[in-house]
Amino acid sequence: MKIKPSPFQIFAFFSAVLIGLALLMPARAFATGSADSIERWNIAMTDFSAGLPLFDLPPFVEMRAYAMAHIAMLNAVKSASHPSSASSTSVDAAVAAAAHDVLVAEFGKFFGSNTPFDSVYTAELAAIPAGTAKNRGIAVGQAAAAAMLASRANEDVLGALNAPYTPGTKPGDYQPTPPTNFVSAAGWAALSTFGVRSSAQFRAPRPYSSLRSLEYAMDVNEIAVLGKAGVSARSSDQTAIAFFWFENGSFAWNRIARKLSGGMSLMQHARLYAVLNAAMSDAIATTLESKFYYNFWRPLTAIRAADTDGNPLTVKDPYWEPAFITPPVPDYPSGHAAAGAAAIGAGIPSVKRTRRAAGRRQDQERFPR
Repeated sequence: MKIKPSPFQIFAFFSAVLIGLALLMPARAFATGSADSIERWNIAMTDFSAGLPLFDLPPFVEMRAYAMAHIAMLNAVKSASHPSSASSTSVDAAVAAAAHDVLVAEFGKFFGSNTPFDSVYTAELAAIPAGTAKNRGIAVGQAAAAAMLASRANEDVLGALNAPYTPGTKPGDYQPTPPTNFVSAAGWAALSTFGVRSSAQFRAPRPYSSLRSLEYAMDVNEIAVLGKAGVSARSSDQTAIAFFWFENGSFAWNRIARKLSGGMSLMQHARLYAVLNAAMSDAIATTLESKFYYNFWRPLTAIRAADTDGNPLTVKDPYWEPAFITPPVPDYPSGHAAAGAAAIGAGIPSVKRTRRAAGRRQDQERFPR
């Protein structure tokens, strides 16, 4: 039996998950009064995602759109800052046009014209004096956006999200999980990546040697105890950690980057956010490729069907429920862990390099040779 989810099912699932988080987690404080146009657009796109009435998009859709927009902005900044045009081209206008055109195109696939990016664009341009520099900046940004969109013009994001999926029938095979009972993003590996050759380049190793292994039994039993809804052996700290890692990483890590990137120049911000979001998008694409390659069942299925795994150390609990709604993708490997590792690996080195350079400049000012 092939399962082909409708867009409504997919959106409804992520709505339920993230609305639940919004009710359970403290209100998020978003940065305001950003120092430059790169961060203003970063805030605009992540605030839009975080503030959707129904939280309609899966994180990997957002990460891809963020990466495309930030790479276009980086290319626009490079072009507008080139010595041949720097004195006659508005960098902020170039950034605005690049971000606007990509975000309107990508989010428009899901929301049509119901996004705030036109109004953000109008406000950004209104703050730039009229003239040749502004006009040239707009043209540069539009060209950067057009190049980015053209590079992915043949990709079917909706098709990748809604691709049909045929579940396996053996113990260990992934099965759609209640209450949603559908599968999302089975075709995501068909989309092109940004920094790696393909989503299969860094495929995760096999999850377990066997369902009968001690390692598998220990993991299942630990999850059965610590991941259970309601009364659980979790400590308050473990519950807080679970909430942290269940938050939508697509805007969580951008928010963290904004907290850490003070003192960067516009060019440094452009590079930071382009690398950060491209790395996260590639990490999630790689994770999804691995997930559907191994098709490993979710804890909800594994615990409820523990009598079929051939492992005498696991115990069936037909009524077991997880603390959070199970995402509609196979279990292994962890998308949140992959995105977090990519964010730290891509973002922190950029911040450290900038701070080291700033420290050297301060030392030179204090102790000139």
